[in-house]
Amino acid sequence: MKKVLIIFMSFLLVGCTTNLSSTLTKEEYINIIMEVKDKRPNTYGTGIKFYKPRDFSLLESSMFNYVFVNNNYKYYFNVDINGYYNKSSSNYVEDKEIYYSKRFKYNNIDGFLEIKNGNNSYFYIKMLYNYSYIEVSVKESDIDEAVIGGMVILSSIKYNDQVIESLISSRDLSDIESSYELKKPENSDGKNNILDVYDYDVYNEGN
Repeated sequence: MKKVLIIFMSFLLVGCTTNLSSTLTKEEYINIIMEVKDKRPNTYGTGIKFYKPRDFSLLESSMFNYVFVNNNYKYYFNVDINGYYNKSSSNYVEDKEIYYSKRFKYNNIDGFLEIKNGNNSYFYIKMLYNYSYIEVSVKESDIDEAVIGGMVILSSIKYNDQVIESLISSRDLSDIESSYELKKPENSDGKNNILDVYDYDVYNEGN
């Protein structure tokens, strides 16, 4: 297992995950990602730092929110500082009627992965862990790569307690927290079209 982990993460860090992820279940590769401790931060924000995979580009950011682009897909990354400070638990309930729905816990921190069918062969993905979440809409063939990239980011987050304590004590974060969100199907049958916002959820460099 250790050998598999090393090989998997070696490919992961250079952005080559498709072949390896096809041989593992989602639970297996998420567990492998969680086991890797040496995700050295290369991106820094207010009270946090995290590892951004090499093939992810930062498109925009605000205080606790980021938009990345990878493979022409936009990833909406939102950090819940209040959730971290209060050590909030997720109340997510698994939904067996959608494409994929799984709750998990690692190091006593709640997380979940949810994938819903959309129209036009796209799938809406939401993944939560470490008091933060990422949303992205991708083609079915790119689901595993999107989940791996997102979970690497979420599992690599390191919080600066001193900075966060200062923020909490000096101002009401609820007044400044906002989030970038991707429209998503609201029903289990996926009838709502997640591509109502297609023009700015699939990134084109020429725009």
